[in-house]
Amino acid sequence: MKRLYLSIGLIALLAVLSGLHTWQLNRVTGQLTNLLTQAQELVEQEDWEGAARLTRQAKERWMECEGYLHITLRHADTDAIQVSMDEALAFLEGGEKQPAEYAAVNARLLTHLKLLVEAELPTLANLL
Repeated sequence: MKRLYLSIGLIALLAVLSGLHTWQLNRVTGQLTNLLTQAQELVEQEDWEGAARLTRQAKERWMECEGYLHITLRHADTDAIQVSMDEALAFLEGGEKQPAEYAAVNARLLTHLKLLVEAELPTLANLL
């Protein structure tokens, strides 16, 4: 009987840890999404400096969580987001200001972040 209780306890612990992970990931990606959405709005107002500052803040926030994210997520996913952030910064800091090109890169980055959270949710599609 002790083994049964221990097994149930371990399953419950894993469920709680999984929920905490999903909550933390959602919180981090939500912060990044807010910063990147604000950066997009600044680009539309032609405030390239402000957009670059917000995008750098988003990248710094991502890098603060990099260790945790590399342990808990697929490396291909985290690397794709890192590359997209670097690409967005390159558009913002480059000599040519191309709002449409930046918007496409930023939209791809926001989609990566959204899909990252969706992949961690305990849905039927993810379980199968």
